[in-house]
Amino acid sequence: MDDPTAAAAAAPPSAGEQAAPGSLDDIVERWWNDHFPGSPVAQLTAAWNHAFAAKDELKRRLKEVF
Repeated sequence: MDDPTAAAAAAPPSAGEQAAPGSLDDIVERWWNDHFPGSPVAQLTAAWNHAFAAKDELKRRLKEVF
């Protein structure tokens, strides 16, 4: 059975969640979208969820520093 959080993790941010253009969140999201959708990581739910969680953790850490 698939991970129940897979759908939430794979969903793009809603309009209310999108970062301001040029913000660190926006840069990370653009990098993610340039490299991960359609990649081998996207073919495995567990790998996708792990990478997605790491992306969100990176954004959180960047907010702490900047």
